[in-house]
Amino acid sequence: MPAMLLAQAKGPAAANKQLFDRTVDELNFRTMETVYDKSFTRRKFPVTLRTAKARREFTDFNGRDDLQKLFQNYNGVSERYKARFGKGRTDLVEFEKQLNATLVDKNFEFFIRVLPRDERVALIRSLQRIIRQGAAQFNASEDPVAEDLAADGAAVPPADVDAPAATAAATEDPSPQPEASLTTTTVTSSNRLSPRSLDVPVRHDWVDYLTLLLAGTSTLLLLFLITSVLPDLRARLDGLADELDNQQPAPRPRSRALPEDRYEDDEAN
Repeated sequence: MPAMLLAQAKGPAAANKQLFDRTVDELNFRTMETVYDKSFTRRKFPVTLRTAKARREFTDFNGRDDLQKLFQNYNGVSERYKARFGKGRTDLVEFEKQLNATLVDKNFEFFIRVLPRDERVALIRSLQRIIRQGAAQFNASEDPVAEDLAADGAAVPPADVDAPAATAAATEDPSPQPEASLTTTTVTSSNRLSPRSLDVPVRHDWVDYLTLLLAGTSTLLLLFLITSVLPDLRARLDGLADELDNQQPAPRPRSRALPEDRYEDDEAN
């Protein structure tokens, strides 16, 4: 029995789970390496920090406690990504889905916010290549195939089409009254289509009276403008035009006499 359990533990499912954990460690290492190298120009993130335990013990942050706390927090959060795979579905589709979900996680986006936009894009593309490499090593021998899914669907027994009819017949009223229903429907329709009686007085609310008051006020204001304001304005404009005409000076007549000839006087002098 222990040998059988050990063999089952080392099957494709266990190997795929280990592959998922290694891929998550590689994604976390590449992410922290990029952010660390960007934060320090003369320091490099050690290549030996490929496990969460090794990164937890790393403290070389040149006295920057805030950056060290950021790395420690993300190291703990990113380690929980491993719990996303191994329970429930364990096929290749779920493998790639959960790995790609780490690249859109809000903690991941918060951690790489210090990088410029082009470097963030380059980092995400490199991480996507790592995910594709991990998917290429995935053992899909235990994944369900299309034939198995079709067989599972065919194994489901068809629905009993006679059951709803039998249930409806059992719950049907043994003494239906179609004539009464028809009469009720006819009376209701006739009530809806019949016009209002002339003996019933029409009721008006405050909205109707307010509308009538506003309409009357607008009419009176229009009459006041036509009969009082416009004639007065026209009379003022006419008077102003007459004043302007009276103030214009008369044109000076042009003299047609030629200047006298003074050549003789000049010669006498």
